[in-house]
This record gives sequence, structure tokens and C-alpha cells, in this order.
Amino acid sequence: MYVIKSGRVRLSKRIHDSEMEVEDLGAGEFCGELAMLGSSKRPVTAVVIEDANVIQVQTDQFEDMIRGNSDIALRMLKKLTQRLTQAQYRVSNLILRSNTARLLHQLKAEAEQRNGGDVNTATPIPDNLADALAMEVGEVKKVLGELVKGELIHIDRRGYFEIVDPDAYDRYLRYLELQDRFSF
Repeated sequence: MYVIKSGRVRLSKRIHDSEMEVEDLGAGEFCGELAMLGSSKRPVTAVVIEDANVIQVQTDQFEDMIRGNSDIALRMLKKLTQRLTQAQYRVSNLILRSNTARLLHQLKAEAEQRNGGDVNTATPIPDNLADALAMEVGEVKKVLGELVKGELIHIDRRGYFEIVDPDAYDRYLRYLELQDRFSF
């Protein structure tokens, strides 16, 4: 396991011919913990994307840390819970057949996560949005353009989006979900 003291590390997963970004980690975060908890195969690959200083933790050190410091154990459990929740969200989002519905779901989740549940605050469009949705970049741009044209979102020059009318946004999303459910 590695604890990141400084720099940035990207977690990614190879799926067929593509490398899918899972998460970028910074100072104070960790990776490789599943190896400490009994998982024999690594589910993701970690690559340094900005010069990093890391602390390598061996299995026996890890077990001693967990046993001896409940604060460390609790912090790790919270982070693991966050990662599991994010993975479950991605899986449930990918079940939707409509690219527009997947994009709407993801944008709403980004706004809620970054703004403590407030979807009316300008939120950056993630750089890895296409990868997270398993969509082509051109398709993401096309759908974003349609959402702007339909006045569901506004995108500023910085690449931040705002949900213009949360009620209309949610109604349209429910419509797409129902259409997805009953059209196949």
C-alpha cells in the first residue's frame, strides 16, 4: 500500500483496448489497500501523474496501524465506502441505455458531490467525463450542446456548468429513465 505525501497518482483500469480513469489521488490519500486486505489481484493500476513522494506500507505495518490507531482505521473505512459508493453509482449509471440520461445523471451527481447537495452552483465539467460514461468525446459534446440548447444547463467559458431549472432537469431525467425502461 502507498500513502501519498505529495504529488498526484492516477488510478485507472484497462478495459479491452482503452484505459479508463478511475480516480486521481493527491496528498494524504492512499492506494493499494486492497492488497493489504486479502485481494490477490489488483483491480486498478496506479501511475504517478505529478512528481510524487509516497510512503510504502508493508502488510505487517498496515495491520499494526489499523489495530493501534482507530482514527486511521476509520479514515480508511470512510474512503473505502466513498470508493464503493462511486463504483456502484457508475455501474447503475451505465445500465441506462440513453447517453443523454447517463450524462444528466453524471452531471447532477458531480454538482451534488462538489457542492454538498446544491445543484444550483457552478460546477466544473470533469475532464474524464467521456471515460466515466463510456462515451466518445464527440458524443458528450453533442449531448452537452443539446442540453444547453434545451436550456437545461448553462456552460460558462471556464467549462463550469449550472443546472438552470432543477425541477425541469429532474422531470426530463425521469422521462428518459421511463423511456429507457419501456422502449426495449
